[in-house]
Amino acid sequence: MPKMNLVGQQFSRLIVLDFAGSDLKQQTLFRCVCECGSETIVAGKNLKSKQVQSCGCLRVDKGRESGLRSKIHGLINSPTYRTWQCMKKRCLDKTERAYRWYGAKGVTICDEWMNFDGFLKDMGERPDGKTLDRINPFGNYEKDNCRWADNATQKSNTRKRYAEAVCL
Repeated sequence: MPKMNLVGQQFSRLIVLDFAGSDLKQQTLFRCVCECGSETIVAGKNLKSKQVQSCGCLRVDKGRESGLRSKIHGLINSPTYRTWQCMKKRCLDKTERAYRWYGAKGVTICDEWMNFDGFLKDMGERPDGKTLDRINPFGNYEKDNCRWADNATQKSNTRKRYAEAVCL
């Protein structure tokens, strides 16, 4: 028996058809039909929090409306796009393991970088063998505080080492 009964309710483009069991995390799952006609299985908590609003067609439609689909489409599986997604998760997603070291410590992302195009414009494509690094590890993710760095640079640029260098 489901922990919550959402059958018959509509959440954005999704209408809940019936209970679909539980996943490995014991989340209640529901079978839903989207306005476009596709069916999908969604965790009840994701419906209620509006984290999932369609079968995926909403994202496509929004991309078409903004004209960004063609710009972003070729980069969705790129290292640069994955870096941008991970940066956002570390700062914004409280369920992300690394959140405690970023978002919980007050690290934010500048408004321009909340959109991938803004991030790409400022940082360019991620070079091979490099990752996103904050120059001041206590600072935020923004153009003047970020660079592409290799592993050695990343390891030498920790909060502890930065604090020691400033205090010397």
